[in-house]
Amino acid sequence: MHIRSKDTPLTVVNRFEVKGDTAWFEHEFRDHSQYLRRREGFDFLVTVQLVERPDVYVHLGHWRTMRGFLDTVHDDTFQTHVKNLGPLVNTEVDQAVSVGRVLKENAVVGAENVILTQARSLGATSSSFERLFAETNEHFDRLGGFGGSDLLRSTLRPDTYTAIQWWRDTADCERALADSGHRALTEQMRRTADVEVVRGRHVAYERVVA
Repeated sequence: MHIRSKDTPLTVVNRFEVKGDTAWFEHEFRDHSQYLRRREGFDFLVTVQLVERPDVYVHLGHWRTMRGFLDTVHDDTFQTHVKNLGPLVNTEVDQAVSVGRVLKENAVVGAENVILTQARSLGATSSSFERLFAETNEHFDRLGGFGGSDLLRSTLRPDTYTAIQWWRDTADCERALADSGHRALTEQMRRTADVEVVRGRHVAYERVVA
């Protein structure tokens, strides 16, 4: 069994289904996020609220090292935050590594300018899915307004991906999603993986506090 070094990067993917008031959850989770930003080994975070399921949030916590993440989850403050947030949500957690990151422009906070893709590769076609995802990025970039993407491969289920793509604003995102070339590329991806694509509202993008 392969043991990863604790000095390698790690992304923690949390999917939160909020049981009650989403505004209260965002307030409580923002306090937790500000704590994470000051931890050793933290890099940056992204939080997205699903448009068609506004009770569901996806949070991507990027760590420069696995060691930093492990030290944090054993910290007393982290444990207190978990106890406070736990009753508010149902949670699904994954750990992943980036296999392809494109950074071009920032996304406006509050806009519906993000799409999330969940994919499980079919058979030995992981490389085909990754190639087609890269082609989708190139196509979006040619359309204008594309901000970038991150393709994350699960370390717990290596056939599973979480991907995020973003645009400057809502209009740029809508134009890209309506494009026939994008739809054709998505259909090609569906022949290499079980794919689910959902639209999101950009809630937060914050880097480590120096």
